[in-house]
Order: sequence, then C-alpha cells, then structure tokens
Amino acid sequence: MKRVYKRDEAPPLLTRYKEKFPHATWEQFRRHCKGGYPAVKQTILEDQHYLCAYCEISIKLAENEDELDDFRVEHFYPKQATEEDGHNFHLDWRNLIGVCHGGSQPAVPDAAKRFSTYKGDHSCDVPKGGKEITSDLLNPMHIPAKERLFRYVEFTGKMVVDEESCPKYLQRRAENTIRELNLNAPRLMRMRKTVINGLREEIAMSTANGEPLEDVLNYLAQTSLLPDIDNRDLSFFSVIRWYLGDAAEKIIKTSGRKI
Repeated sequence: MKRVYKRDEAPPLLTRYKEKFPHATWEQFRRHCKGGYPAVKQTILEDQHYLCAYCEISIKLAENEDELDDFRVEHFYPKQATEEDGHNFHLDWRNLIGVCHGGSQPAVPDAAKRFSTYKGDHSCDVPKGGKEITSDLLNPMHIPAKERLFRYVEFTGKMVVDEESCPKYLQRRAENTIRELNLNAPRLMRMRKTVINGLREEIAMSTANGEPLEDVLNYLAQTSLLPDIDNRDLSFFSVIRWYLGDAAEKIIKTSGRKI
C-alpha cells in the first residue's frame, strides 16, 4: 500500500449531482448521472497512477467485449455507515478509491494470473466487504509517503510490517491491514516474487557488465518509481521501493513529486 494523493476537487459531475441529491446512493448516482461514473473512474485512476489502492497491482482495463475492467470504486468507509451518522459516505469524494477485483472476477484481462477460484486467494475489498473495521486499517489517503511502512521476504514475496521504518503508532494498523485485506494472498505473493526476481536479475546483469552497483540502483529507482509518460506506475511500487533501498528513498524524497 502506498500513499494516495487525491486531488481536492471532486469531478464536477459528482459535485453537481451531490448538491442536487445530497441523500442519493452510489447506485443511484451510477444509474442517473450520465457520464458521472466514467468521470469519477478516470479521475481516480489518474490520482492513483493506475494502481490498486490496496495491493498495488496495476489496474488493467477491458480491451475485448468479453472482458471486464479489473477495477471498481471502493468506499473506504462502508456505504451503510451513512445510516448511522447522517454523513453520506456514498458520494463523499474523499471516501472513494480505486481497487482491483481482488482475484474474484474471472472476466478481467490476464485472468490466468489475476483470478483465483480459491476464496483464500481473494484480497483487497473482497474480504473487507462492508465490515466495520476501517478504524483498524491504514487509510491509503492518510498514510505517510516519506516513511517506508512495509518490507518483503525476498524469496517468497510475503509482505510484513517494516518495524525499523514504519512509525510505531501505525504498526498495529499496518499488521491489521495485511491480515484483513489478505495482502499475502498466494497470487499476490507470486506476483511480488516475480518483480523481485526481475530486479535481482537486472542488477546482476548490469553489475556483471561492469556498471557500479550504486549507479544501477539509482537508475532503476529513477525509471521504476516515477510515473511514465502516461502517468502510470509499475505494479507493486512498495516492493520496488523496498528492494532498491536507499536509492529509492532518495528519489522519493528529492523528486518534488507526489509519488
């Protein structure tokens, strides 16, 4: 999970609809506001650099008629909480983030890697559902960006709390987040391991050709952690950040960009 820098202003169609129908549900907005959902979706994708706000897999959009986007809008605070305190969490722009289907949808692109029939392999908002657990989880819109919260087991891809760099006051919620969102689902661990293996091989090949290790790490940090020309991040940003170590932290601290 990485920091999500959400723009202050909601898409105008959402703002106008909420002003006109302040008690409307998310489902009503999607049905009745023409162009509203596509505008919200595109804005969320841009803000998140096309990564799932929970697991950091890249968001893949459907390219064929028989496919579905591996994307949906997640309400961090459950929509049903609206009935309890009167605040309309359905249409609260600050409550909307983009996530993948968590391995539960067979019709997404690249389903061979992204879909699993095994319930224990589902992640992100799938196990979270509408449970009242948000106070026990990290909110990706509120976590610090300059401090690394997680580390990974190199030969398995397992995600764990980085007790050396994760602020003490966040460690319990970080552990809860891994558990409750099932961020160590087997398919996620396999994909993270692939990323780690790719970095290890690239570093080994470059240093074998005589390039200084420091230069290799700096180059990889520059090319792997900054959004590309289409404003997209590589999958598993936090894995890359951890593996590249100080070179990654230098890029994050000195880039001047909200990455």
